[in-house]
Amino acid sequence: MKKQTVLHVGPLPPPIGGISVFISQLKKFTSDHYDLQFFNIFPKKNKRLNKLVYNMIVLFKFFFVLKSMNPALVHIHTAGFKAFTKSRFFLLIAKALNYPVIMHVHSGKFFDFYANSTPKKKQMIEDTLARADKIVCLSPIWKKQFLETFDVPEERYEIVTNAIFTNEFKDVQPVFPEDKKTVLFVGKLGANKGVRDIIAMAKKLKDDPTIDFKLMGSGPLEKELQQEIETNDLNIQLLGTMSGKEKVEQFEQAQLFILPSYFEALGLSNLEGMAAGLVVLSTNVGAVPDIIHQDEEGYLFEPGDVDRFVEKIVSLDPETMKRISNHNKKQAKAYDFSNLNDRL
Repeated sequence: MKKQTVLHVGPLPPPIGGISVFISQLKKFTSDHYDLQFFNIFPKKNKRLNKLVYNMIVLFKFFFVLKSMNPALVHIHTAGFKAFTKSRFFLLIAKALNYPVIMHVHSGKFFDFYANSTPKKKQMIEDTLARADKIVCLSPIWKKQFLETFDVPEERYEIVTNAIFTNEFKDVQPVFPEDKKTVLFVGKLGANKGVRDIIAMAKKLKDDPTIDFKLMGSGPLEKELQQEIETNDLNIQLLGTMSGKEKVEQFEQAQLFILPSYFEALGLSNLEGMAAGLVVLSTNVGAVPDIIHQDEEGYLFEPGDVDRFVEKIVSLDPETMKRISNHNKKQAKAYDFSNLNDRL
């Protein structure tokens, strides 16, 4: 039986971000039922082109890809702000050619984007979602919020959580000594990820030699963080961007995973922390409470509550960490790509 073609539309690295990482992972997976194809909405830009011409070329290319590929379905991965506006054009082109369209909303800031928009832009957002055949949201919490915010029938919503390849972490077996805690962060070094709060935590724990922090990733605050670390002689190591075996080794050396975000859809790196058997410390934002439950997968705090993070880091004992670690290794399997791909 011939496979049906599904065209996924969204960003691919570079740059590295939540959606681009998700789509990159999706590209690795094969389906028995569908031929998965991918359209990069941010192809390498010719520096001589201005932004308008560049975007027009991308949209024309998308039109011709649709005509030549003739997919059974167009699956658009979107976020908020400018990304959503751009996604609308892809949706309008696909619908004009009579292709069914899924809008897959990833952004943790999506409802803030809508709430802070002008009345005219709100109408644009509402109209775009109303035209989609299906809307994918990341959790039951999000679905409830969509239903309360937009006039779209409930049957057009689907809940599909994010996913990772848990096999990448299957050999990771964290060790929980009495006298050592390494706290690992993985993500963009930006304000929204709460990295300044990690600096504040490290300052409070500066005199405790048993606790250190490792930050994996790059971003706009990298130089600022480095300066803070050097000026205050903090127990923080900036690892830069890592992947593959090198990345997994850092998970193996840690006991705690931290993602103190102010905005988050769900947090792929939270899932990676679970798969590696680390205790997850994150924030009560977006769909994170649907996967991290108090004293089960880890602990959640309000964004910016540095003192509560510090208290938990200090108070966690090896027995509690081992219990959560064993639970997380099992629980993470529910978020493996093998389960997600069939749902998509």
